[in-house]
Amino acid sequence: MLGFTKISPVATLRSIAHLYGTSKSRCGIYLLEFSRNRFYVGQAVDAVRRFGQHRKNYDEIIGFSFIPAKRPQLDDVERELIRKAERQGLVLLNTVHATNVVGDADLDLVVSPSEQDQWLSAAGKFNKADKSESIVLPVAQQERFAEAYRKYQTLPLNKSTSQLLKTYLGNCVPAPKRTEYSFWVVSCCPSTNKNTWPRLACVSAGVMELLVMGYQKNDPKELWGFITVASDVLSTTFKNDKAILKEFPNVELIRRDYRDAGQHQLSIHAHDLATMKALLTNSAVQEAAAVLALRVMRKRATIYSKFHCKQLADLVLA
Repeated sequence: MLGFTKISPVATLRSIAHLYGTSKSRCGIYLLEFSRNRFYVGQAVDAVRRFGQHRKNYDEIIGFSFIPAKRPQLDDVERELIRKAERQGLVLLNTVHATNVVGDADLDLVVSPSEQDQWLSAAGKFNKADKSESIVLPVAQQERFAEAYRKYQTLPLNKSTSQLLKTYLGNCVPAPKRTEYSFWVVSCCPSTNKNTWPRLACVSAGVMELLVMGYQKNDPKELWGFITVASDVLSTTFKNDKAILKEFPNVELIRRDYRDAGQHQLSIHAHDLATMKALLTNSAVQEAAAVLALRVMRKRATIYSKFHCKQLADLVLA
C-alpha cells in the first residue's frame, strides 16, 4: 500500500521501539492505520518517538508502517504519498495537504454538516435566506483599519471591487455572517506587493488566500485579481485548461500548492475588470470556489483574524 511495507499490528502496543532499533533509520514517512479503515500519513525525524506521542492521544491506532527518507525530502515525500492515498480512495485523517477533512470540524458548530450540504446544493439561495446577525468586534479592531478603509473608498475601483466581493461572499462562502472573522476574513488595502501589484482587498480562510483583487500600479482604474477554486469540481464543466481558456480567453491559470487546499486547486488570474466579473458571475466557477472555500474552512479557523477589516465586511454583507 502506497509503497509501505506490511502494516505491523500495534493495537495494544505503547511503543514500536522493538521494530526500529538504534541501528535502523527512524527518519522518514509513517503510516498509521486506525479502526474503521482510516489512515494517517505523517513525517518524523524519529518515528519511534512520534508513535509514542500519537499513542498518548489516540487509542484507536491498530497498525503502523514506515518508509525511510532523508530529512530534506520529508515534505515532498509526505505530500506525494498523501495525494497518492487520496487517488487510491483511502480515507485519510490528515488535514495538511489533504483535500477533505474526515470527521468533526470546528466549522460544524457554526454551520452544521446538514446545513453545509444544503449550502453546497444552492449556496446563493442558502446565504440569502440566512438571517443571522452580523458579529460585533471591539472598536480597536475597526480603528486599526480605519485609515486603510478611508483610502479604499477614495480609489477608483472601490465600488466595482465591493460589488465583486459581495458576489463572492454571497455565492462562495458558507453563511458569511456566521463564519466571519473566525473562518474567513477580508483585508482592506493590504501592504502585500504594494510597490508592484497594489491590492484593494483579499479574502482569506485557513492559511491561504481565496480571492485577491488589486489595481494596476500605473493605472488605478485597471483591475487585476485571482480566485482559487477546486479544480476537480471545475473540471465537471470545463474538461481541461483549453476549455477554460476558450470560455475565458484573457485569464492565466496557475497551479498553486497551498497546504490547506489539497491536490485539487487552481488559481485563475484576471487582468481586467470585465474578466474578473465574468469569472465571479459564472456558475461553474462559483461552485468550484465554494467547494474549495468549504474544504479549507472545515480544516481550521483562519489565522488572519487580526487583519480583518470589519468596515469592508459590513459594507459588502449589508
